[in-house]
Amino acid sequence: MKDEVFNNLYGKLNKAQKEAVDTIEGPVMVIAGPGTGKTQILTLRIANILKQTDTPPDAILSLTFTDAGVYAMRTRLASIIGATAYRVPIFTFHGFCNEVIGRFSSHFPELVGSRPATALDQITLMQKVFDNSKSKLEKLASFRSPYHYVKKVLHAVSLLKREGITPAMLDARLDEELSRIQSQPDYRHEKGAHKGKVRGDYLKMEESVVKNKELVILYEKYESAL
Repeated sequence: MKDEVFNNLYGKLNKAQKEAVDTIEGPVMVIAGPGTGKTQILTLRIANILKQTDTPPDAILSLTFTDAGVYAMRTRLASIIGATAYRVPIFTFHGFCNEVIGRFSSHFPELVGSRPATALDQITLMQKVFDNSKSKLEKLASFRSPYHYVKKVLHAVSLLKREGITPAMLDARLDEELSRIQSQPDYRHEKGAHKGKVRGDYLKMEESVVKNKELVILYEKYESAL
């Protein structure tokens, strides 16, 4: 531990930041915008845990979202605690999962030999899913540009996964939404030339449900393709 470096960096923190670094027992949530020093706080907290306790470096797990984040954290930690920093497991979420799968491969027989899908892999797989779903697509199909919605669908799938929503869950929610729409008391025109026809606003809502129903089909097939 390079105490002089630690003390210098610690001295530059404000009161709330110091509280986060000093709290080495139990959970700490830091809410702050980009560029406000969250990585620095986390790095100093790790250093402080190693400084104040007998916790071994390999008993601390640090996860971040990007490879750049891993590099930044490792570099900063090394500047504070030296070579010990390379014994602290610092991973991206994907990297950590790959590490677990590789170390305990017998528990993941279906994943042995697999690798993370690249952005190109994802696009290629989704294009094949579109090709195999032509007969079931209407709103998300285009004769002139068959892959027009590929990137939009991949983005939607990413958001759904982030929220833990499976194809079955999405399908059930869409059924509920369609039922809610069609049960509205003013669902149809009651007078005039359009009497008996569905009102325009509800038609738009139903169209959105139909489009998302097609998303369910693509989402489910994409998961199988992965």
